[in-house]
Amino acid sequence: MLLRRALQRRPITTSLKRAQPGKPGTLILLRHGESTWNAGKLFTGWVDVDLSARGRREMEHAAQLMLERGYKVDAVYTSVLKRAVTSTMVLLAELRQTYRPVVKDWRLNERHYGALQGLSKARLAKELGGDKATRIRASFDDRPPEMPADHTLSPLRERKYDGVERARIPLAESLRDCLERVRPLWHENIRKDLLAGHDVLVVAHGNSLRGLVKEIDGIDDSAIEKVAVPNGIPLVYRFEQVNNELKVVKGESDVISGEFLEERGLLRTALAREEKRRTGDDEDAPVSGEAELTPLERSLATLESRRRVFADLAGSEETPEPSPGKADAVLATRRKRRHRRHLRKALPGEPDPPPLLVIIRHGKTTHNKLGLFTGWEDAPLAPEGRREASEAGALMAAHGIKLDVVYTSWLSRAIETAWLALAPLDMVWLPIVKTWRLNERMYGALTGLSKKMIQQEYGDAQFRKWRRGYAERPPAVSPFSPHYPGNDERYTTYAHDLPVSFLQSAIRSIAHGRIEEHPALPRAESLKDCMERVTPYYIDTIQKALDERKNVLVASSENAIRGLLMHLCEIPEDRVPEIEIPTGIPMLFDFERRCVRLLDDGQSPAPRERYNFGTGGDLLFTPSDSDATFDPHVRLDDEFIVDEVDAECDKEIAADLEAVQRVEQFYGVRGHLAARPSSPTDC
Repeated sequence: MLLRRALQRRPITTSLKRAQPGKPGTLILLRHGESTWNAGKLFTGWVDVDLSARGRREMEHAAQLMLERGYKVDAVYTSVLKRAVTSTMVLLAELRQTYRPVVKDWRLNERHYGALQGLSKARLAKELGGDKATRIRASFDDRPPEMPADHTLSPLRERKYDGVERARIPLAESLRDCLERVRPLWHENIRKDLLAGHDVLVVAHGNSLRGLVKEIDGIDDSAIEKVAVPNGIPLVYRFEQVNNELKVVKGESDVISGEFLEERGLLRTALAREEKRRTGDDEDAPVSGEAELTPLERSLATLESRRRVFADLAGSEETPEPSPGKADAVLATRRKRRHRRHLRKALPGEPDPPPLLVIIRHGKTTHNKLGLFTGWEDAPLAPEGRREASEAGALMAAHGIKLDVVYTSWLSRAIETAWLALAPLDMVWLPIVKTWRLNERMYGALTGLSKKMIQQEYGDAQFRKWRRGYAERPPAVSPFSPHYPGNDERYTTYAHDLPVSFLQSAIRSIAHGRIEEHPALPRAESLKDCMERVTPYYIDTIQKALDERKNVLVASSENAIRGLLMHLCEIPEDRVPEIEIPTGIPMLFDFERRCVRLLDDGQSPAPRERYNFGTGGDLLFTPSDSDATFDPHVRLDDEFIVDEVDAECDKEIAADLEAVQRVEQFYGVRGHLAARPSSPTDC
């Protein structure tokens, strides 16, 4: 049930306008950045490990290559594994395209390596011999021994696959199996998006990308074993449409038609050099002053500096140092005592608790720090804002909160807050629904201006009306201003639930020499206007998810949250401007008492006293039953939160031992692959 909405078998085309009739889109395939287990040379497969620091820089570099060539994407597909999802996040942030729709589909997961997962490739090669170990990884039809269902690393234990039929979840796969599950996604989704003229980015894994390459280029079963897609280098395919069919445009290679945007092999050495410069270990590092660069200029300058390193390496004997090998990773995971913290389930005879609604304002931005009107301006998170978002996720994890779906705006500060909060929860695989209706209030001609300057120029009374008045709109922004949302691609491409502006449609049709329909986007909004778009969206969309017993996170901006809380807490309109919403603080809505509660973080004073909720803050925390003893905090020791050591510990140890025994028996090596913990307390 949890993944049903995200995995609907339909192309993203249904939410996009056609780009150029008759011209297919471009396809960009990208393998995720280096993971922590890639660095340790471990069999990874479906184990949900994250990117290494180098992997993140590889993704930034991939985005810079795309920016240099002018590539944009209309839609993104990725797997549900953390290293691919995080790669997508890093890439879109660097491209300044976080608002793009992203589909997370388990069928793009890496090949499942069965009982080999978590074992050292180097150790297995030593025991079996290099040629045999290579055949295990590259053979088209051979499957490794299956992972026991009760194993610590079994996908059957992971909530992200609850919406997938159990029979479809593999416990081991051959390369053929992996490619077969990728094929339907190509035909049913990606291919249709390309035929509709949309540019598609797929961020996935070495073997699932092989499946797409095989399908596109018609590569023979025996030849596909030799095709490799390196980490972090975009592979670009171009197509033409012939008789309503997609035909790939052949490139220079005899094997694949796609073009790599960079020669493989030099990037990792360049990144190692870059790390030396960053830490001050490179004596030849140039010293330069800070320049005022736009985000695009900064990205291209970074790309150019790496290319200078590439030039230095040309003809050099220097090769990247291999990452040091590690002991089998499953041992490290089992030596941690498995505490599982979660909300207590209803006992027999008790009613089920209501679903959770968690609301969080984005972390602090540079505009917040400088006292600027932000509105629909896409200001990025400041470093402390990123920290606030991560700490919010860690706090939710400490309280055992599990989420099912996230709703956020089209503004990067809210999207990135959602990303960063999901990481400590280990839930980056969740579907994230983005909508302009959760955007901040549109401040019109005030956007980007200093609040102090406006207060001084127009007086305190007018300033308060524009900033805090319920029905007062600020001056409208010019439709020719860069602050007008109609000049931003995200709104003209994805905003389909707005009426047409006949005036703007006429102006832009004349300017562009073709008939265009332009949505009636706001040029300024009062708090009332903001609430009137937020409340219907909550009732029509978010409430439906709650009715389906889904736990929901809403990551948005202050005025959108004000409007939402005005509806939920039944706050009078004349009191709403008195409410302040602090950045980065998760707020839990109590449906029974119709008020807000805060998650206790163990610090003193408690969050309610520590953070500023404005002079009308009590309106948020007063329960509908006016209980004088009501505590606005959810305490870490509340009775409905359970903290227990996993009772399955003994079963897990047995399954771990069984996995190693299966590998040793299957490949004819005994007692060499891994030692095992000696007591249940190690699990």
